[in-house]
Amino acid sequence: MLAALLVVPALLLAGWWLVARSGDPTQAAAPVAAVDAPVTHEDVRAQAPVTVKLTDAPGREVTVRATGTVTAAALPGTVLRDGTVALRVDDRPIRAMVAPAPLWRPLGPGVRGADVARLEQYLVATGYYRGRVTDAFSAAVGAAVAAFNVDAGLGRAVTTFDPATVLWVGPEPLTTAASLAPEGTSVAPGTAVLRGPGRHDAVVVTEPQGGASSAGSFGATADLVVGKASAPYVPGSGSITDPKAVAAVAAALAPATDGTAVVRARTAQQVAVVPASALVQGADGSTCVYESVDAPPVVVSPVGGGVGTAQLPADLDLARVLVNPGLVAPRAPCGS
Repeated sequence: MLAALLVVPALLLAGWWLVARSGDPTQAAAPVAAVDAPVTHEDVRAQAPVTVKLTDAPGREVTVRATGTVTAAALPGTVLRDGTVALRVDDRPIRAMVAPAPLWRPLGPGVRGADVARLEQYLVATGYYRGRVTDAFSAAVGAAVAAFNVDAGLGRAVTTFDPATVLWVGPEPLTTAASLAPEGTSVAPGTAVLRGPGRHDAVVVTEPQGGASSAGSFGATADLVVGKASAPYVPGSGSITDPKAVAAVAAALAPATDGTAVVRARTAQQVAVVPASALVQGADGSTCVYESVDAPPVVVSPVGGGVGTAQLPADLDLARVLVNPGLVAPRAPCGS
């Protein structure tokens, strides 16, 4: 018993001595060596991924100049071209007129003006007039107007053109989306009688956190690229409202109304390219790179990046950078 009591502590002491002499298996076998890499320069165009979404505006409302009671309302789905009967007021047809601007006054013999030329073009389109288009209300135009007035329910006694007999729908044919004046509605000049189809009026651009500028330098104007379509875009503005640009983006997204896109700089700029691991974040929020373990930190402001690389201003005055500063602990900390 006494021998056993003496042997057990001796064995424990010997085991402790062996463990203390052995190396820690969790420690690295050798210290990490400093690794550096060359700084390269490239010409790049900054770009940032964004999401886009179309916003819709209600269709334009079309108003009459006539006074009376609607006896036949506009029918949704009707394509209104020159001469198409849009509705009837007091049983008289009100016909669509496609023109750059509306007719705003009665037109008769001796009158001149751009509105006379628009009337002549309208009478040509509807088959009432075959003469030359001028800005003067001639006898031939008067004869065409008289024939038009008969079909408009005004009789043969009216020889001047009354703008109330037509419904100006805009510079292009218009499809009726909704009737705003059902049968029995009393109308007067300026009453809205129908609405055209809704349209896309803007593209809302959602930039990444920090804005597109966080991905590089874009300048005052960049391009929003959606598929094969490209539209001018001001980084940070968050939207595009130019009708042609909106239409181009809508066509690229169709049939969807939202999707992904890229904001891309119009001109390339030269940048210095380093491994992303070369960047060190300082306690004060600054970002640094090192030329070596013994070199002082160089504060930098990244202007972009890629897969595993960081883009820095082209004037970075270093030929090489330390690739693994986080493992070798440079002598001077970033931000010091």
